[in-house]
Amino acid sequence: METILEKKNLYMMAFGLLLSIGSILVLLKITGVKEIEMAFHIPLFYLGIIFGLIILSLIVDTLRIRDLLKELGENLPFDYLFKFNLATFFISYITPFGSGALPLIVYLLSKKGVSPNKSLMIFTAKLLFSGIFFGTVPPILLIFFRNQIELGTVLSYFAVLVSIFLVFLLFILIYIILKPRFVIGIVNKISNISFFGNPKLEKYFEKIKEEIILYHKNFNDLFIGPSSYKLFFSQLFYAVAYWLLFYSIAPVLLLAMNIPFDLLAVIGRQLIFYDILAYSFIPSGSGVVEIGFATIFSNILAPSKLGIFVGMWRFFTYYVYLGISAIGFFMAIKIKMQGEC
Repeated sequence: METILEKKNLYMMAFGLLLSIGSILVLLKITGVKEIEMAFHIPLFYLGIIFGLIILSLIVDTLRIRDLLKELGENLPFDYLFKFNLATFFISYITPFGSGALPLIVYLLSKKGVSPNKSLMIFTAKLLFSGIFFGTVPPILLIFFRNQIELGTVLSYFAVLVSIFLVFLLFILIYIILKPRFVIGIVNKISNISFFGNPKLEKYFEKIKEEIILYHKNFNDLFIGPSSYKLFFSQLFYAVAYWLLFYSIAPVLLLAMNIPFDLLAVIGRQLIFYDILAYSFIPSGSGVVEIGFATIFSNILAPSKLGIFVGMWRFFTYYVYLGISAIGFFMAIKIKMQGEC
């Protein structure tokens, strides 16, 4: 387990948690704690809805992994994939830019006989369809619903920059996936560097290039063939469903706290800004997300309620997900260790 969950990851998680809590405390200090009792009087009905949204989002995300693996010829049980998916959520929450997710995906799926190439497909497919969602919806919102979202001048300019950046990332990802020669060219340039000139390394570079070609073939078979539209749209549906469930937590929480809001403004602001705020060197964007969302919602929520809302929203969208995924992580690792015994 120590090779999977390194001490530096635990330190980063602790640092992220402290930074997140500290940011929330600063917000509460600035906005006041006069109405903090709202956080302790949320009806159980709304708590049930919020936890239902969280579990349902995790189930939807697992279903897209299950369906994609089936198309790749791997039929793994849903209960294992659910624990596996939670484990990848957990490691992405505690590593910078979610960088620990791919190695863990490859590691855990390899224990079930799934090749690294297919594991890479799972990882990049999730990125791709979430990227399609974030690369198309924010620009649509800004073009057709800008007034309804009520961003104001400064936030509008920032939103445009964010949307351009997300579209740019989407095009880069698609280009890398569809142009294996580009990636192979990069590998060739790296292999030609004198530092990597050891003949013993040559076979590894050749293996990498073979895997790139195989990945490209698998991707074409899955998503570009004449009968691939069903898988394409089902994967896109899962991505959209997951994020809409996630973004529904905020409006339900506002309802529970009796805070008036505009549904499109609350959902739209999350769609535009969350993806860019959540990914930083600090795991899960701790500190950045709290302060960023306080700024983003500052002109549609009363100052006395802003800090409390952001704190509660972060509790459900970060701490609860982190706790549930931690349980799944240790269950998945336990299964792995039992299989090796």
